[in-house]
Amino acid sequence: MNKQILKLSEIAQKPERYIIGLMSGTSLDGLDIVLCKVGEGRISVLHFITVEYRASLRKRISRIQSKQMVDLQEVTILNTELAHLYAEWVLEALQKWGVSKESIDLIASHGQTIYHHPNNSLTSTFQIVDGDHIAQKTGIITISDFRQKHIAAGGQGAPLAELMDERLFRHETKNRVLLNLGGIGNLTWLPSKDSHLQPIATDTGPANTLINAATQKYFDLPFDEAGTLANSGKAHSELVKYLLLEPFFRETIPKTTGQEEFNLELVENLMQSHSISLQPKDLIASLTELTVKSVVRILDTLTKDVEFELYISGGGIHNISILEGLIRDIPNSDIRPFEELGILPDAKEAVLMVFLANECLSGNPFKIAGTQTNLGKISFPG
Repeated sequence: MNKQILKLSEIAQKPERYIIGLMSGTSLDGLDIVLCKVGEGRISVLHFITVEYRASLRKRISRIQSKQMVDLQEVTILNTELAHLYAEWVLEALQKWGVSKESIDLIASHGQTIYHHPNNSLTSTFQIVDGDHIAQKTGIITISDFRQKHIAAGGQGAPLAELMDERLFRHETKNRVLLNLGGIGNLTWLPSKDSHLQPIATDTGPANTLINAATQKYFDLPFDEAGTLANSGKAHSELVKYLLLEPFFRETIPKTTGQEEFNLELVENLMQSHSISLQPKDLIASLTELTVKSVVRILDTLTKDVEFELYISGGGIHNISILEGLIRDIPNSDIRPFEELGILPDAKEAVLMVFLANECLSGNPFKIAGTQTNLGKISFPG
């Protein structure tokens, strides 16, 4: 038997596993690296760090992300280059934490999404950052490319959070909403087990992606830190209304979207067609209000005025303007810190990768569009 396959079998039989999760979202903030101990139905976060992308790297990725026409050579190079960087950053993180790489059982890598195309006839998605290169450079078995199997099984490839949320965070008597505000917002509605209602996960629309794009263009800043720019401006209600008329918001849930649908060009075209002229700070305030309203619309559909606990994760938790808007518009929710669920809010999506890799190895399948399946592709070191 192949020695690496034998090793994988041995890892699968361990009562506890040490798994590194890697996550970089569409907002291109950087790479989240989390080290977790997994066992007995629990995931414990041991260490977490975010390695920021250099501005030059962020610009290179943005030139190939969510575009119909791109430089194929640059796509190919970044697929390898990012994998090498991820591997280096993992090894550096382990050294910083004082953890030997020999103690790590697996790396779980999401990759960098460069195109997502939800479509009833042929849903497609593409994440670069090759798992083989990560495995080879770190010497650690790597599981990656989780979204492809989700689509192959009949899903839309997003959001994947429901798979972990239902198994780890559903409560016997309390209704919960787990909201993640990354580049694109997504949430999982977890009615109490006593209700016998089915959980639902869906994207909500743009969360940080439009805000970040406007902040980068007009203020040469990577993002609106703490929502300061939004709070200094005034939202334009008509622009928000026109954006909420976009086709995505009229689709039934569950649904998924990306920067292919929501980008600054769309916003600027709408402003031009409706003769709207805004100061940059008012534009950012408007895009921030769009994030709030898109979340509230979904919640109004799902929760039907019942009481629920709302846990928020992702980069959006640091935007005070978004949080204030949610508190203002969702009076029947109990907004609670995500740490109460045992996971740092910034680390949640990286922990999701750990969860998916562990379930792949354990053979605990998910029901996706009526099919029982696991997610992920396995890469062995040489």
